[in-house]
Amino acid sequence: MPEISARRKAVYVAVMFANVAVDLLVPTLVLVALAPTGMPAAVRLAIGGTLLTGKAIGGRVESGEFRWRLAVVAALVPTAAIAGCYVAGLGNIASMVAGAIVSGVIVVADLLRTRSRGKAGHRIDGFAVLVLIEVTASVVLTSISGDARFVLARTSFYVAIAGVVVLATTWTERPWMRVALKPVASKGDPVRAEAFERAWRNSRRFRMLYRAMTAGLGAVLLADAVLRVVVVYSYPAGAVVKSSLTSQLPLLVLIGLWFVAGRGLAVPRAERLLDAELSNSPAGAVSEAASR
Repeated sequence: MPEISARRKAVYVAVMFANVAVDLLVPTLVLVALAPTGMPAAVRLAIGGTLLTGKAIGGRVESGEFRWRLAVVAALVPTAAIAGCYVAGLGNIASMVAGAIVSGVIVVADLLRTRSRGKAGHRIDGFAVLVLIEVTASVVLTSISGDARFVLARTSFYVAIAGVVVLATTWTERPWMRVALKPVASKGDPVRAEAFERAWRNSRRFRMLYRAMTAGLGAVLLADAVLRVVVVYSYPAGAVVKSSLTSQLPLLVLIGLWFVAGRGLAVPRAERLLDAELSNSPAGAVSEAASR
């Protein structure tokens, strides 16, 4: 049992890191891959952002409930709208706004559909609302300017929104990191999952550890939002590819520091508190004995 749990935990963490890597690299890869088409850099960056929006609409990849069909539709249909409008001669800004609007329509339609069907697994939650807010912001920001550097820098606004949302959950009953790390901490064991909930109710220190990790992540996102703008506008307008890659570095460094601090300080302490709570229950004692 411990070996299976360790393997599952390693896969979960690997998927999270792969997910972050995709988010960081896709816009730049699309920017380079579509260069032969002759599309302006701003339009190519907008298409890259549209693909990421599609992935976000699909849900959290590491949860195991990612909706691939919706993600493909949400990525390709707005991309087709951007490319179609550009080919039709509507101009950069109009083409990008059209793609953002189509993304917004898909998000709203999905929220209404899942709400009407009342699916427990696909209920409206903070993540879905965050995606909708960012898509709405995309429509507004895209209509302001079609400059490539501005398209790159507008990502900072989305990151800042995410940072504010994460920070806002810190003192609620469901901090962002509590929701994200509970599957890892419980290792797929219902007994550990129940002990996790008891530890959350009974231990102030346990709650503070997860709230500290949540606040740290929110602070990292807000810091990256500021640094990203600084980096993007420190390059000339023609160096879009270079500035796109370089603007990702602050997030990599900050996330790395946050992860090391959390994994080295907060997580071990939380695991000890969880193990103590687990050992206090008869079911937990049986589960631990069986695992040995």
